[in-house]
Amino acid sequence: MEALYACFDEHVGICSDSRSLESGQIFFALKGAHFDGHTFAAEALTKGASAVVIEDAVPGLSEAHPGVFRVPSVIQALQDLARHHRRQWGKPIIALTGSNGKTTVKELFASVLSQRFRVHATKGNLNNHLGVPFTLLQLQDEHDLAVVEMGANHQREIDALCRIAEPTLGYITNFGRAHLEGFGGVEGVIRGKTEMYRYLLEVGGERLINPDDALQVQHAGPHAIPFLADLHTWMESDGFVHIQRGTAQVKSHLSGAFQGTNLRAAWSLGTHLGVSSEDICAGIAAYVPSNNRGEIRTTEKNVVFLDAYNANPSSMEVSFRHALSSHPDRVHYYMAGDLFEMGEYTAEEHQRMVNLFVEQGAVHVWLIGEAFQATQHPEHYRCFAQTSEALQALQAEDLSGAFVWIKGSRGMALEQLLPAL
Repeated sequence: MEALYACFDEHVGICSDSRSLESGQIFFALKGAHFDGHTFAAEALTKGASAVVIEDAVPGLSEAHPGVFRVPSVIQALQDLARHHRRQWGKPIIALTGSNGKTTVKELFASVLSQRFRVHATKGNLNNHLGVPFTLLQLQDEHDLAVVEMGANHQREIDALCRIAEPTLGYITNFGRAHLEGFGGVEGVIRGKTEMYRYLLEVGGERLINPDDALQVQHAGPHAIPFLADLHTWMESDGFVHIQRGTAQVKSHLSGAFQGTNLRAAWSLGTHLGVSSEDICAGIAAYVPSNNRGEIRTTEKNVVFLDAYNANPSSMEVSFRHALSSHPDRVHYYMAGDLFEMGEYTAEEHQRMVNLFVEQGAVHVWLIGEAFQATQHPEHYRCFAQTSEALQALQAEDLSGAFVWIKGSRGMALEQLLPAL
């Protein structure tokens, strides 16, 4: 590890895709379901890689070459290098996980804290056993702290990520019905997510909690840091959420009353770390959601709430309930896409969502995906096996003057509907 770290420290970073390799980077020959980086290891050296990390012999590549590191596991070597680099860097890391809202909260945390500190944060949602090491290996001496998002779909994954990143403070957004297949039900989700609290309790780290969430209070242990009690949030008629503390207040670019919890978390963390209320307001105002994450878009014909990046039953229910009261002057259309990674709970969870639509009196409902199509639903609900079929119907419909709510899992690619709205 010392030799590999010395090579890393001397050069400009790492890479696992030879097509985007920059001269001097270390190439990690990772394996996936449909690729094997070992195929490109020799090519990486000829392209200027300072080193390649492999676990299998590569024809034509001499392991006596000073730039070839053969290890038992490339993934383990990547994680070990990331942990070693994190320790050498040695500054605070704020970690967060949860069923819903991780990336939104990560971006809020980074925006607020960057008003005072030089912050490095997870890019996109690189939050798994590969993404977290890649994030850590981008840490530079100039950074004051890091905000690291951690995702999981099975037990012990959050604990493993914590032991790589070694966070000093952690926050769990919530516990919901996400990745039920891997976690084995909601109780499994709670056990898996609270691994972060257990790790922090073990090492003496800090835990930020929402005092209104009984599960957080129960699992966070003694001396946790609660949200500030004097924060007030509300939603205006345009759907955007405001937050206030004393005379300081700001309008966010986040839509839905449920976003108030995320804003309270960001303000509380900022205050705990010494960011002024004025700067916190500036950080909140600076964050504008993108990448189809809870965006409100006003087109020439309609107002569209688009959240096509990801979805699970909990986030879909909360978002739908918010949408019910949004833009009451417009006809509402609800377009729901399939929820992935539900496993044995697939039929139950999709039926539960349809029942909710019916109970709440939703009239114009479009169900998109095979799981939703298989539910028992009112005859006037429109069903489509694929997003492309829904797009064709939407183009023929030519909606105008409507409020259109769109939410589904990433694999449904529901953003394809937007041009027709």
